[in-house]
Amino acid sequence: MNRHLDIFKLSQVTIRRSKKELKQQGEHQCHLVSPLLLGDYVPVDRDPVELIKMTEANMISELLPLRHQRMSASLFAFYRGTADLMEDDLKKQNQSMLPIIICGDAHLNNYGFYASPERKLLFDLNDFDEARIGNWESDLKRLLVSVLLAGSENDFSADSLHDLCRRVVKVYRKAIKYSYHQSLTSRFYSSYEIHDMMEQLHEADHLTESSHLAHILQKIVVKSSKSNSETIVEKKTVKEKNGRRRFIDNVPRAKHVDENTYTAIVNGFYEYRNHLPADVKVLLANYTIIDIIRYSVGVGSFGTRCYLLLLAGNDGSHLVLQMKESLPLRYNLLQLTVDDVIRRSVNAGNRIVTAQKVLQSASDPFLGSTHFGHRSYYVRQFRDMKESIDVGKLDWEGFALYSEICSFLLAKAHFQSPTAPMIRGYLKGQKKIDLAIADWAVHYAQQVKKDYAAFLAGLDDHFQLR
Repeated sequence: MNRHLDIFKLSQVTIRRSKKELKQQGEHQCHLVSPLLLGDYVPVDRDPVELIKMTEANMISELLPLRHQRMSASLFAFYRGTADLMEDDLKKQNQSMLPIIICGDAHLNNYGFYASPERKLLFDLNDFDEARIGNWESDLKRLLVSVLLAGSENDFSADSLHDLCRRVVKVYRKAIKYSYHQSLTSRFYSSYEIHDMMEQLHEADHLTESSHLAHILQKIVVKSSKSNSETIVEKKTVKEKNGRRRFIDNVPRAKHVDENTYTAIVNGFYEYRNHLPADVKVLLANYTIIDIIRYSVGVGSFGTRCYLLLLAGNDGSHLVLQMKESLPLRYNLLQLTVDDVIRRSVNAGNRIVTAQKVLQSASDPFLGSTHFGHRSYYVRQFRDMKESIDVGKLDWEGFALYSEICSFLLAKAHFQSPTAPMIRGYLKGQKKIDLAIADWAVHYAQQVKKDYAAFLAGLDDHFQLR
């Protein structure tokens, strides 16, 4: 990938041209780089174990065995934990060179439910650690390979999954066309409350509803309404003799921090609070931090510095915030020393927050960034009405519809970038690209299987990489 697409500069996606001119530019790019070339798989030759070790050199060493255990659980879990490998490989593939703000890790499990500021339940992309200026097809290819790997674990046939990948690309094309014909404000104000989102999806591509998925969605709506800071406090804290709450240790995943780290985090919190919108800043003035714990989450980010802050309000209520380390883009970790990573990470939190606010239809009002100890962090509310769909429990009909929904939302997110009309011009009339990129995903899924086998072979009995 060219250097100008590696750097998160919004000036790269704020080209001052009309929508029609941008579309024409995309049509011109179609002649320079045929969309069918995006389906040509370029084989890669590298040692996945060594690359994983390079990424993990920036993580907390005592957490790595547990991280490896999580990654070894399944092929899909390994894929989730190695976004850096795939992005490094994507730079060696043919590329459209149409810059937009991308998620960077748009696999099936990086979509989920969360609360809007109005307390509506939304479904959208929900992880942006790898967000950057990049090529739209990088996100789409990441999604397609996840469809193949997750679907394979559900014992769906290879032919059915290949056909589904073709349909997922088609949905993306249709959603790009649909978004192109929306006004700027209509796109900006789109809010994907689950029922509204389904209506838009049917309007864009006339998809058939899945009764199984609808049943699961209804259960999630009920469950998510009970997920808030108070339920987290009940599950993850104990009340001491003085009546004050304290997080429960579960070493190494959950561990209280030392005094110096505690002080640094508190100072980082005040820095974060000072840059929030006035209404949220005033609200947080009613709260006091009463405990902090290091609490690791996920697969790919497991091993990074991640903390939970327990805040008590002056009315006796509680608020739990997550402060998560923001590393430079993980595929860049393959070329950087630990010291270089620390120097370059100062603005990483702002990159993630900015991308999330652009790509999500609505975002957590507590979302913000901070930095301390030469490291960058972003802050958000912890598990506020947050739920996800376990794709392993979906039948074929539900899995297919879920995959198509994710593709639809991906296209809608991509079209928040001012340069996105170029994608419309590039894809217009290019129905053959559906099969081409689906074929590419099948080839890359085989590469992931090879990498997974090498990873398992590199582990010792204690889940350490030799």
